[in-house]
Amino acid sequence: MSRYTTVESFIWHDEKFRSLPEDARTVFLYLLTCPHGNMCGIFYLPDLYAASDLQWDVERYRKAIDTLCDTLLIAKDKDIIWIKNYLKHNPIKGPKQINGAVNRLMTLPDTKLIGPFMKNLEKHLLEDDVKLFKELYTKPYEYPSDTLSDTPSIADTDTDTDTDTDTDTDSICAPDDAQEDTHDAPMNKPSSKSGPRSPFKSRRQEQLFDEFWERYPKKRSKGQAERAWAKITPDDALFRYILDGLERAKRSRDWIKDAGAYIPYPATWLNAKGWEDEHDERGIGNDRHGSKSKFDELVIRDDDI
Repeated sequence: MSRYTTVESFIWHDEKFRSLPEDARTVFLYLLTCPHGNMCGIFYLPDLYAASDLQWDVERYRKAIDTLCDTLLIAKDKDIIWIKNYLKHNPIKGPKQINGAVNRLMTLPDTKLIGPFMKNLEKHLLEDDVKLFKELYTKPYEYPSDTLSDTPSIADTDTDTDTDTDTDTDSICAPDDAQEDTHDAPMNKPSSKSGPRSPFKSRRQEQLFDEFWERYPKKRSKGQAERAWAKITPDDALFRYILDGLERAKRSRDWIKDAGAYIPYPATWLNAKGWEDEHDERGIGNDRHGSKSKFDELVIRDDDI
């Protein structure tokens, strides 16, 4: 998850953005700020997740997505969304953030969008950073000529929709992703002999666990969680099933009420196959059960101004 994303306020005065249908504008802003996104701007987002977040029916969401794809602001392949110009205003800088970004990308299901994304890096990253990114990304990728159009578009050119400013983006461009994803990652170029940290038997399992850990809301007893994960050793299909179950749990009443007091430790949840649980999501969002909404925490104090 990327906690901070640069969205220019001038977007509301940009004619290209204003010309989009209202639902398409809403979905575009949702994609920029949704909790499923990451520091790469390419992420796993099933239609049902997005429709649930927006409190829309799925067909309404898909219609808006189709509009954004037609304008080439985004690209979509099955459950993968790519905001094509995301890195322009949320650049990845330096080895720490590159390691974190690669960890994010390595957990994605196979998608034809990876090739165009990797090529797009050359437009928005420094040459040395692009080289390091491609060295760390160990999964195969291609640049198929028919994957996406190479025609210049809103997403491929400088537009007022995502206007450059003099804002110091270092403080708001996904710092938590870089810090949380890379504390165990090598800061320098890894050698071919480097291996996974204990107790993992492969770098892939280490990366999958790190993705799970970053998404899990209660970060306690990490060593026990790692050992529980190593026993499971999920493949990509099971990994996606685990994340799906985790997202359902995070929206459940039991996990939301009392500020998350009833969320189990991650090792307990993994050992119990918590991703297979069924949850009651009735009443979520209206604060009927005394749980504190995240909006309650967005209070502007005098000393914040």
